[in-house]
Amino acid sequence: MKSKLKTIILLTVIVVIASGAYFGRLLGKNNTEEPAATGTAVETNEPASAGTPKTLKTAQQHVQTLLGRAALKPDPNPVVGVGRGADFNAVTRKAVENAGGLEKVIKPGNSVLIKPNLVMIARPEEAVITDYRVVQSLIDQAIEAGAAKVYVGEGSPWGRVLQNELCGYTKLKNCVLVDFNDCRKEDCYRLRPNNPLVPKQVYNIPKIYMDVDVVISAAKLKTHSDAVVTLTLKNAFGVPPAGMDTVGVVKFYLHANGLANSIVDLNLIRKPEFVVIDGIIGGEGHGPMRPDPVDSQVVFASTDPVACDTVGLTFMGFQVPDVSYVVLAAQHGLGIDDLSKIKVVGADLDQIKMSFKPALGY
Repeated sequence: MKSKLKTIILLTVIVVIASGAYFGRLLGKNNTEEPAATGTAVETNEPASAGTPKTLKTAQQHVQTLLGRAALKPDPNPVVGVGRGADFNAVTRKAVENAGGLEKVIKPGNSVLIKPNLVMIARPEEAVITDYRVVQSLIDQAIEAGAAKVYVGEGSPWGRVLQNELCGYTKLKNCVLVDFNDCRKEDCYRLRPNNPLVPKQVYNIPKIYMDVDVVISAAKLKTHSDAVVTLTLKNAFGVPPAGMDTVGVVKFYLHANGLANSIVDLNLIRKPEFVVIDGIIGGEGHGPMRPDPVDSQVVFASTDPVACDTVGLTFMGFQVPDVSYVVLAAQHGLGIDDLSKIKVVGADLDQIKMSFKPALGY
């Protein structure tokens, strides 16, 4: 009954938001146009500059490499690094170090994009968004590893969150803020992954997200009313721009396609090279918008997003079968969801795990 009610509410919201001419555009050609071939760009305009500018040919080759890489077999024994404590920089550095360090994925001269979870305007202590101090630590570590340029990018469904001083991101140093919602059609590749879970869906992905050398997903540790938890894999929802007049795929449409399906598709288009979960202040109950803060004092990091989410949700007191998109992501080769095969470095998971209150509706 709860599931049917949630579906009715979701569809109602979609209709209201996408009414009139926008609704026709949303469900029309923009959404279902078939690419020339699965996993290729429909539009191949010159990409936005990200680090070293790419020619059209090399940009296309780079995109194809990323799409193909998601099909590669993951490390059968991934490492998830853990940092513990309340010092944002020290804890983040420890987690990254325990995961093998950013030098493992960043080469001198690389361009790097850090993708936080900024679902809405909120203060860092409210446990709604990735804390900017964790992101600043990642910026510093990326530069230390040799990054030539660092971007911080997000496409919130609720406005220009990056630029709002309340969130703290205007305090960040040595980076360029990129609001994905500013991207128009010419600033996006129209893509779908190889072997998509939503076969006719074309995703509009900002060129800068595909063109940078390294993407770091910097998620928030919190509960979610539809997804159970929202960690690194779910963080990909912020990549497609939210403006339906510019791109045709809004966040609610991603829900309508099937939450788990859309999450996996977006990660198959580009699997982040490194992932981090900010749980220094975690969020329980009423997530993702109004969670109760939890003094969880933890950061997780890995090169395997599925393994990192598996450790994160276990820390929160959930089990892998509770979170359908983690199971589905593992089935499609995005990582390992078997705790017995994951090496946790920096803490004993059994000793530190907590019991987060689930969101309403779970």
